[in-house]
Amino acid sequence: MGKRKWAIFPLLLAILSVFCLWATPSKTIWSFSYFGEDDFLHMPSDIEIDQGRSLIYIADSGNNRILVFDFEGKFQKIIGREGQGPGEFSRPSGLFIFEDGGLAVADHYNKRIHLFDKSGEFVKLISPKTVDVADLIFLDDKIYTISIYGSSGYSPQLRSEKETQPLVNVLDQEGSVTNSISVDDFPEAQPFLRSIKHRVCMALSKDKKLFLPHFAMNIIHVFGLDGNKIGEFGRQLPYEPKPPTLIHQSSDKDGIIRMQATMDMITQDAEIGPDGNLYLLTFTESYMKRAKEEDRDSLPPIQMMIDVIDTQTHELLRSFDIDGGARCFGLLDKNRLVYAYEDSEGELFLKCIEY
Repeated sequence: MGKRKWAIFPLLLAILSVFCLWATPSKTIWSFSYFGEDDFLHMPSDIEIDQGRSLIYIADSGNNRILVFDFEGKFQKIIGREGQGPGEFSRPSGLFIFEDGGLAVADHYNKRIHLFDKSGEFVKLISPKTVDVADLIFLDDKIYTISIYGSSGYSPQLRSEKETQPLVNVLDQEGSVTNSISVDDFPEAQPFLRSIKHRVCMALSKDKKLFLPHFAMNIIHVFGLDGNKIGEFGRQLPYEPKPPTLIHQSSDKDGIIRMQATMDMITQDAEIGPDGNLYLLTFTESYMKRAKEEDRDSLPPIQMMIDVIDTQTHELLRSFDIDGGARCFGLLDKNRLVYAYEDSEGELFLKCIEY
């Protein structure tokens, strides 16, 4: 028995070593809430990374501008301002970085797409004809867009009479819709619930597959660029999410309809990392369960985590915690990540961690 016990000990030690390596907490590299001359973030909605020039771009939506920082967190410049002219924004919500360092901005409330060169100078304006654009990916001569995503707070699309609606609209360089990507797996006649169920994030893998994690359901759809569905998968969550359910509908004397639904939030943002894996900003707790707490206003924001998923096997490779109240993130390299989050006092921070 003594020999067997000593033989088992190295195996247990090895297992514990692997567990400790897996569970290693992230390390803060830098963090701040103010920058420049007492400037601050307001409603940040997207973060994109220029790997070639080591720059961080943030859609500072509430301030109607794009902020640029370097990888050390030093403020570099502002692109755009509030307005309706070229290079002027109203709630810019999504960003895309071109290989040459150029920038595309989804100017959500103005219903336009702005193109800038790598120095931040305005180049071109694209006005989508029939759809809104909240986030976008340029590939060859096509623009893959989603109308609404995450908990952005932007109004849902209720105009479609169909039981399904596009997850992705494909535009040409003039802004006309040339194709759309949709699913008929969960048809929904109620327009408000339909708009919730079809809210997705969007990420393009290195082998040119579109990954579409749903905001309020534990589903990640996978599509080819031709619009054909390749597959779907879910992932294990630390809670059982409640599906979107309509609980109230009313209209006033002016005919304005108000609707209220309960739902759990699952995925807030998605990115493909430099390692080719899919990174998902995920809620760790049921939002609906939190809403039932008597002292919910005094509770800290729900803890968030990043799930890392193999794009080929769809297996969960690892997860690590980040601050509650995280809104969006970007990957600097294979072990550094930057994200914006709101703390329990309502203060917004930009934080870089090593994971």
